[in-house]
Amino acid sequence: QEEQEWKQLQEEQQLQEELKQRHREQRQEALRIAREEKEKLELRMFYEEEEERRRAEERRQEYKQKRKEELRSKREQQEKEELESFQKEQEQLQLSTEEKQRRVASRKDELKRKKEQQEQQEQEEYFREQQQLEQERQKRKESQKARLNQIKEERQKQEEQEWNNN
Repeated sequence: QEEQEWKQLQEEQQLQEELKQRHREQRQEALRIAREEKEKLELRMFYEEEEERRRAEERRQEYKQKRKEELRSKREQQEKEELESFQKEQEQLQLSTEEKQRRVASRKDELKRKKEQQEQQEQEEYFREQQQLEQERQKRKESQKARLNQIKEERQKQEEQEWNNN
């Protein structure tokens, strides 16, 4: 009878050990699934953020192009109006040919200077916008880098914790 009790005790211990092992495996599987789901969610969020950034960049580019076109159109209209105004002045004054030629040259020089000055201002504005865009790009890059590092650290902590639990 003692031998039978001993056998029964060993069987119970073996069953308990198997139950513990099965429980451990189930827990590890549940943790693995949870980790995978979390990674999928983080990846989806990352791609959604990237898509939003891409759309914002497109909107900025469209705005910049539209602004550039507006400035060009405004400048051309202004030049046209100034030229028409100048031509009317010339017709009304009926100046001598020599005087007309001198004033035309002077007016052309003035228009040329204005145009060059306006183009310079537009280039400076464009350069400032480019610098701003680059700064924003850098900030986004740093933000993404920090987020990825945070995800890696969290994953590493979780794996260490699981390792310690086992």
